Amino acid sequence: MSTERRGGKAVRVEEIKERAQALAPDLVAWRRHLHAHPELSFQETETSRYIQEHLRRFGIPFTLPAGTAVVGVIEGRRPGRTVAIRADIDALPIEEENTFPFRSTRPGVMHACGHDGHTAILLGVARLLAESPDFPGRVKLIFQHAEETPPGGAQALVAAGVLADVDHVIGLHLISSIPTGKAAILTGPQMASADNFTARIVGQGGHGASPHEAVDSIVAAAAAVMNLQTVVSRRVDPLLPAVVTVGQLHAGTAANVIAPVAVLEGTIRALDEETRRLLHAEVRRILEATAGAYGARAEVEIAGGYPPLVNHPHEAEVFRAVCREALGPDWNHPIRPFMGGEDFAYYLRERPGAFLFLGCRNEAKGACWPHHHPRFTIDEDALPLGVEILIRAALRLLTAGAEG
Repeated sequence: MSTERRGGKAVRVEEIKERAQALAPDLVAWRRHLHAHPELSFQETETSRYIQEHLRRFGIPFTLPAGTAVVGVIEGRRPGRTVAIRADIDALPIEEENTFPFRSTRPGVMHACGHDGHTAILLGVARLLAESPDFPGRVKLIFQHAEETPPGGAQALVAAGVLADVDHVIGLHLISSIPTGKAAILTGPQMASADNFTARIVGQGGHGASPHEAVDSIVAAAAAVMNLQTVVSRRVDPLLPAVVTVGQLHAGTAANVIAPVAVLEGTIRALDEETRRLLHAEVRRILEATAGAYGARAEVEIAGGYPPLVNHPHEAEVFRAVCREALGPDWNHPIRPFMGGEDFAYYLRERPGAFLFLGCRNEAKGACWPHHHPRFTIDEDALPLGVEILIRAALRLLTAGAEG
């Protein structure tokens, strides 16, 4: 019979599953409350209070180290290592189109990325571990603010010393493209860096009938957009993933006026720091050189965002092992690295850890829309699975630390 060790006595693996499944009604209630009351990044005051109320009820001490973040600590019954588990708590500026009873009550704000589910899952982990702290070491519960909006909340928590006593850090993200009951994880790069750039192309305005007397910023900007397409195709190793996307181009006020200024905005993505630096340099070079070729100039700003998310081998293997136990032998949903960004990456720069993708897709329940869509929702059957997987992973890491 498969077992975990807690405080020197064996506990049936099935007990973890049973306890997580028994918690399902509470998990659903917590998630639905949070879904109905979403708050934007750096504004999660009610969400933070809700989390604090539940931690008090569970008898878990907590601190408020940065912004609206809440960090609880569950002490085991004997000394050992520390495992941190993180959930993000913020919502998005999206008008919800779902019609279920617990749809957002706040116009223009919605949990469209699963963070309500993440928060409910970590509350479930908190409750079950607080009820039975028969493990070595301690578990740190990080309810993090502002994942959706750079600079994000992770950097502030790292700066506040939240990871100072942590040996491993783990987390998960509900994913609507992966079926419920499946999960995915990579060793090494799993998510990309996410940086933004702005280029102000400065020309000289004039009459649309006399272009020879002006410097057309729109023509220069259009050429720059096309030339930027060669950064990935001609400057980056073809075997290395990279993205340069221009998402906005604004210029002009009238049909017969040559615009003196055009503004480009875009994003830069990479899976490693060397490629990231190359993209920054090449984007800047092409924007400046192209503007100069048309008699204009480019004022370029590149705002560094989240770094690549790189899973550590040991913790990734722990997730694989516990997913096999929790979800069965066919748990794995094959994936390739995803070019989206995630500020959990900052934790993985500081401490060994890993980040799991947990499936929450169920077309029969309407849980099939992409993230950040106004009809996004999750299959709530994934919630107890998330609790089970995170508890198993934490206990395995703590037990290995105690035995090693």
